[in-house]
Amino acid sequence: MKYCRLTALILFFLVLPTTGLFALESHTFKNGLELFIEENHVVPLVTIRITFRAGAIVETEDLNGLCHLYEHMLFKGNALYKTQPDFKAALKRMGAGNWNGGTSTEYVTYYITIPGDQLDEGLEFWAYAVKAPLLDKEELAREREVVHNEIAGKQSAPEYALRIATLHALYPDYWFRRHVGGELAVIDGATVEQMLFIKNNYYVPNNAALFIAGDVDPKTVVNLTKKYYGDWARGSGFPELVPHKPLPRNRWICVATNPTKGITSVSFAFRGPDTAIDPDATYAADAWGQMLNDPQGRFKNSIFEKVPELYGGTRYIQGGYFTQRDAGSTTFSFQVQLPEQNAWEVLTRLRNALIEEVGFMTTDTTYFTAAQLSAAKQELENHDILSRETPAGYLSNLSFWWASTSTAYYLSYLDRVKNVTIPDIQAFLGRYVYNKHFLTSVWINKDDDAQHNISAAVKKTEEQ
Repeated sequence: MKYCRLTALILFFLVLPTTGLFALESHTFKNGLELFIEENHVVPLVTIRITFRAGAIVETEDLNGLCHLYEHMLFKGNALYKTQPDFKAALKRMGAGNWNGGTSTEYVTYYITIPGDQLDEGLEFWAYAVKAPLLDKEELAREREVVHNEIAGKQSAPEYALRIATLHALYPDYWFRRHVGGELAVIDGATVEQMLFIKNNYYVPNNAALFIAGDVDPKTVVNLTKKYYGDWARGSGFPELVPHKPLPRNRWICVATNPTKGITSVSFAFRGPDTAIDPDATYAADAWGQMLNDPQGRFKNSIFEKVPELYGGTRYIQGGYFTQRDAGSTTFSFQVQLPEQNAWEVLTRLRNALIEEVGFMTTDTTYFTAAQLSAAKQELENHDILSRETPAGYLSNLSFWWASTSTAYYLSYLDRVKNVTIPDIQAFLGRYVYNKHFLTSVWINKDDDAQHNISAAVKKTEEQ
């Protein structure tokens, strides 16, 4: 990497390595704001995205869901555009073809795509939105109702109860750090003071990054960023997270809200790895997941041979790893066609078959072949290249990884995956899956549950 001094405000500049599709520039300012620029003149458009390391991950139980509410409030007016109509009029005046915001477990992001000659106004637009929101009490009351209805609508979905039960069982200490929507009581009671707490702690430059992609001159972008964001005051930023405690025992849950009768969803979830604690294991986990889902692979066919009641043969046998800074998870999922009798025996046989196969793949060096590993790496490379196909898409992915891991993680991803070996995969399994406590979840139709008494069997198992 190449370092050089630019101004008193800018700490460093570097040209980061990429796949060769784009030349990415990165700048970090004294107030902590990071800037990523992707120059591309193919079309006369520019996408401006600002991302924060926020979302459910920074919330306490008393604040759960308020990052999402705050995301909404940013569209309600600021020191430059006083009202939401003013805000939207500015978007129309700039010719915004695409704009929105979003909140996830580990980041909050806002973006706008405008003509390249509107870069100045676009950067000013987001600067006022993030630095000087009005957070009006009456607007907050209206937006609380909007978000309440949005979350209440999601809560009416059959799978919602399963998701919440899973969060509480798998992450019992800090389940709220995975719960983006939050609790309705918290949303209904949200105050301007709480909104200001989020603004002053998490909507700060040392917890943010700007991503600019498209028809721009990098030098102009740097100067405009200095102009509009240089006076943005630092805050406390991303908090130090208390790690989740290991699961003390195996857990079971059963949720009887599945609308599909006769077919039950069964999942097995293991904790980790987290990118903040063990990033090396995540590369092996990704390669493993690709091999696990090989329709002709040993895992799917061995499981189906042991549990022929699986619906759709090997088609719905799935497994993989979901990358997260906080509480990454390794999961297996199945669809089971319930028999007329002895449904509990089928479910426990499936669980035992999974445990046995995990043991084999952890200890048997021939479980996955060299050809499978090579194909898995090629698949991951293809997915990664496709995700970088356009400058805006490339920086959208970069913003996600910047928040959840680091830009270095994303930019070195392909090289790290290419170096994964079978022993690396077995080490990952040994550390996070093999002989580790896990959650078994059963999502069943209420009539099927009444017939087979699965909830009662799960409760009895949990109490043992």
